[in-house]
Amino acid sequence: MDVKSQLIEILKKEDYTFNQLAEYLGMSEGELTDALNNKTLELRNLELISKALRVPLYSFFRSENFKIDYKEKPYYINKLLTEEDANKDATSLQGEIDLLKQIIYLKEEQLKRLNVSK
Repeated sequence: MDVKSQLIEILKKEDYTFNQLAEYLGMSEGELTDALNNKTLELRNLELISKALRVPLYSFFRSENFKIDYKEKPYYINKLLTEEDANKDATSLQGEIDLLKQIIYLKEEQLKRLNVSK
């Protein structure tokens, strides 16, 4: 499956259109289609797409045999530590911890539902 086909499936699942994605990237739908078809889409645009759709960037470069489970919403956090992170105050850090706790809770609930359905 090519990148455009993958994107269209993810966009449908997330209730977005290909045109909305193109607008988000500051391109026309035709320009985005051409860039995808000619494999000339800039890496920074792929990175923006992966962040917006919360899909790992590497998923666009997987082999043809790899199947993505589109029934499950992917989650993607791209967080590299910077010098700025080292200078965060306690409130900011606690906010990030609370967010991570929420993510863990949601994943645990998802796991419980999967175990119950088996």
